[in-house]
Amino acid sequence: MRFSVIPWRVCCRHRGTFRLSHVSEWIGIAAFALAAAAAAAQAPTPSEALRDRVEQIHDAPKTLVAGERLLEPDAVAHFFEARAFMPAWSSPGAAAQILDAIRAIEADGLTPADYHLARLETLAKGLPADIDAELLFTDAVAAVIDHVKYGKVRPIALDRRWNVDPRAGAPPLESLIADVAAAGSPPAAIEGLKPNHFIYTGLKQALARYRGYEARGGWPAIPLKGPSIKPGASDARMPIIRQRLVATGDLDAKTPDTGEAYGDVVRSAVQKFQERHRLAADGAIGRTTLDAMNVSAAARADQVRANMERARWVLAGRGDSFVLVNLPAFKVYLIRNQKNVWESRTVIGQNARQTPAFRAEMRYIVFNPDWTVPPTILAKDVLESMRKGENAVARKRLTIYDRQGKAVDPSTIDWPTADARSFPYTLRQAPGDDNALGRVKFIFPNEHSIFLHDTPHRDLFSQDKRTFSSGCIRVENPLELAAALLQGQDDWTPEKIKQVVDSGKSETVFLKTPLPVVIVYWTVSVGATGELHVARDVYLRDPPLLHALNGAPVPAPPR
Repeated sequence: MRFSVIPWRVCCRHRGTFRLSHVSEWIGIAAFALAAAAAAAQAPTPSEALRDRVEQIHDAPKTLVAGERLLEPDAVAHFFEARAFMPAWSSPGAAAQILDAIRAIEADGLTPADYHLARLETLAKGLPADIDAELLFTDAVAAVIDHVKYGKVRPIALDRRWNVDPRAGAPPLESLIADVAAAGSPPAAIEGLKPNHFIYTGLKQALARYRGYEARGGWPAIPLKGPSIKPGASDARMPIIRQRLVATGDLDAKTPDTGEAYGDVVRSAVQKFQERHRLAADGAIGRTTLDAMNVSAAARADQVRANMERARWVLAGRGDSFVLVNLPAFKVYLIRNQKNVWESRTVIGQNARQTPAFRAEMRYIVFNPDWTVPPTILAKDVLESMRKGENAVARKRLTIYDRQGKAVDPSTIDWPTADARSFPYTLRQAPGDDNALGRVKFIFPNEHSIFLHDTPHRDLFSQDKRTFSSGCIRVENPLELAAALLQGQDDWTPEKIKQVVDSGKSETVFLKTPLPVVIVYWTVSVGATGELHVARDVYLRDPPLLHALNGAPVPAPPR
């Protein structure tokens, strides 16, 4: 603030006499100038203004910023505290890059509008002076990082049994914001935080393809009325079916047109489509195959989006080796160093006893296991059978033990009044060919009492929809899995495994290194060579996830 000097002769003398009125004027002017200077000196700097706003956020996390609710208030506050409240996005170039990064997440199945996009496009014009812009840009970056890395929807909100928290043990979100702020290219830094796995990459590519199909008009619906179309037959629907197969690359567009005839080339394309959709690849075009063909490109794109979200839940922070069970695909895989080295078909829980999705550590394998009847099967199967006089105890070769471990004669139990909640006995089935667990079980302790195991009911693996168990996961080729898991461990060769199994004696083998088991629910997945596989939503879990994914983002819970 500069002061002007008022000449003495002008304000202090008049006809040789000193006038008090002029002194008063001078004092008033000086007082105004000093007040202005003090006000200028006391105007808060950008850092001080940020500090004041951050303190408000600490006190009231639901405080609106530029009319918007913050999604990551704790991370925003800690980020600015760590940098002494210095602005982070003060240059128009930095703001433009963040806006580009927000728009780019549409390719990841997320919605850019969820991250303050419209408001930020307006606020960016006010940088670097706008404190609201600093806070809201930081919140958008924080939420984008969190959602592309770990998922927008918290899975436990959909299923209380889910026990995988991808954020557990991860670096604090504010440190990741700082990395992005310091990067030469914030969009590239955010891209680097997304899951680096062939499954996620394949799903992202599939989303782009299906959105492309949708943009080009998709494909026409195939009439359902009519008989199943067998290879060699003729049907008026074949031209539309050919068009549908060409649209998704199952049939080469250059394939000669055979009109209404169903020839061998098209049959191979139909079988390829059926394999990708987890259907019996018999080439017959029946109702199930037509239903899969008639799912629109937009609906498939949404299904891919849902499974990209599920992939974010699981792939963040995962190791390179694990056992993966995909429930709706009815498959189990052994992943080593991010490569699928083994797979097999599975049977999972029936709709009334759905197998949950969760994560655990496989610790040991039991060859020739006995089987202890779990509470659910005791209540709904065994006791009900005994009340009806069907004698499940004898039929299943069950031995009954009291709490002291002594065998009990079944005829001494009052079965009509027996109640599972107060039943004082344990029912156990000895090892054998008819044992419910078959010749081997794989144990990964968990609160659901779920494990992988063999089964004497081999015929069920030929079914397309294999929801027959009471919750546990039956494996078609379990001894192959045992050999793969024990490869390189002592002398556990396939030959030794066979000897142990043939002996009929129970033996427990602990894994030298426990291996993660991840049970997922992916209705769309990617194979090792990049092919896309689609499965039926057998437990109807896609709609609630899509509803949450399409809804407004939920602010992060307080720390």
